[in-house]
Amino acid sequence: MKKNVAALVFSILGTVFGIIGAIIWAACADTCADIVGSSTMWTVGFIVLGVGGGVVSLIGGIQAFRFRPAGFVMSLLGCLLQVGNLVLECVFVEGFSFVLSLWTLLAIVMLVLATVFSKRKS
Repeated sequence: MKKNVAALVFSILGTVFGIIGAIIWAACADTCADIVGSSTMWTVGFIVLGVGGGVVSLIGGIQAFRFRPAGFVMSLLGCLLQVGNLVLECVFVEGFSFVLSLWTLLAIVMLVLATVFSKRKS
């Protein structure tokens, strides 16, 4: 029986990059608490969107590995959560920081590829 290895590999890579990006931004929100004010809302937002998007896409990659239709939906949802994390990052710094957003950008690229490969038929 064939397995969809590409979707699983890209979702694992996207999950790792997304979690690293979420940790970096959560630490950045705590460090910038003096400038922004309350960092609790930002920290929770980065963790929920970054880590949550990674976990959802990892579950989608596992489902797509066995060619289940739910794999595409969950991979797409995880990718959209990572895009939401990128938007939250841009709102937090009132612009775009390529250096700080590099891990999130890599996660989005990997999760787009995982979503494309999860749509593949057996």
